[in-house]
Amino acid sequence: MNAEEDILEQFQALQLGPVWTEKSCKTITSTHSTKVKKTFIGEKQAVTGKHAGASVKALEQVIDINLRPEEAALKVLINTLRNSCKTYQLFPLIRLFFEKEDRFFIVLSGQQHSNFKGFYTVSKKIPFLSMEGALDYIVHQNWAQYFKEECVELEKPKGNFQSINRCGITGALLGPPNYHLYADLLKEHYEDNLKGRCAYESFLSQIKNEHTTEVVEAWLTGMARGRRFRLLADPEVCFASREAAKKYLLENSDLNLISKVARVKLTISDMGQIVDFDLRKMIEKFLNDEKKLPVKTANFFRGRLHYAGFHIYKKGSNGISYVCAIKRKIRNTTTRFSESVSKLIEVIEKHKGEITISELPKVFFNITDNAWEAIVDPRSVREFKSNLSWLIREGYVTEFENNTLYISPVQNLTHSTETTNPVAKEF
Repeated sequence: MNAEEDILEQFQALQLGPVWTEKSCKTITSTHSTKVKKTFIGEKQAVTGKHAGASVKALEQVIDINLRPEEAALKVLINTLRNSCKTYQLFPLIRLFFEKEDRFFIVLSGQQHSNFKGFYTVSKKIPFLSMEGALDYIVHQNWAQYFKEECVELEKPKGNFQSINRCGITGALLGPPNYHLYADLLKEHYEDNLKGRCAYESFLSQIKNEHTTEVVEAWLTGMARGRRFRLLADPEVCFASREAAKKYLLENSDLNLISKVARVKLTISDMGQIVDFDLRKMIEKFLNDEKKLPVKTANFFRGRLHYAGFHIYKKGSNGISYVCAIKRKIRNTTTRFSESVSKLIEVIEKHKGEITISELPKVFFNITDNAWEAIVDPRSVREFKSNLSWLIREGYVTEFENNTLYISPVQNLTHSTETTNPVAKEF
């Protein structure tokens, strides 16, 4: 089953036509799958630090994130709603797109009036916030093409070492702060063990200092064996640290694999390739926030649905947004109906939006039996169904997705609710 057929199956389960029996009465939320992944990104939890939150907030000031539905899935939704007379809550419709990762994509761009100049991308997919970050990624991915890594016996470092720093996340011994290669050791440990799990600043903030002679001796012993990085293009060239080898490669290689773009389009599967920790955390936070309450994504849907000819309504000035293919009609003091239609309106109006389409005929005909069609005269049944369908199609009666019926009160001509605003407030 392809993505278009899959989403069509869910949309068709929204009960698009009149439902006359209780067994078929469902709310839109009952169509949500119970097999949806718990998170957008996966089950692994990233290590966080006190610096990560501040960095993410800083990025939010310059980078704009938007979610956009795949056009095929959006087209299915529009066509399905167009054939329906029901009125649906907007947010649950949007959440249908979040149930499957192939129904939407992520768009990254710079905030208006910010000083953000664009993303550096590798393979047209993976965004970086700086040229250095993109170059670093390319080197890391193609390391084996440039260097041969060798394990060698080394002399123990010489010097007056009184304390050793230990990684607060992995527990590994990093080295004494006064060691001349200490900065390289830090970066090497982060690259090999923590990159992608936490921000570099978070790693630095959790380093612990230990002063015992046993710890100093353990570090010296460990340093007796080390790695050397030999350049494959020139075996005579060898580097004592990964950072030194990387610096040489960046300064002496032609790496024309990076593009600078103002806008990046990502799928959920692309998220796992984002190396920049703060950028990925910001996107994850935005996705989870929109999954709970899709306020920003709803603004896009309102525009697209209004452009497609749908009508957006609100229940109260700050209430729930609804969408329907039918334009509301409000009765005024001059509106006149036939006697049979007026009787039907009177029953619907009396229950103030709390009667369902399956309960209405039993109340209207004063029958408790669910098999009311077999009891009532066939001509009266046809007239009832015809009148109700006409009221709904014309927009006088609203049928919500949970099958409840509502009709707006009669309005005075001087207080008409007709408006050109795409989001009308008529409930």
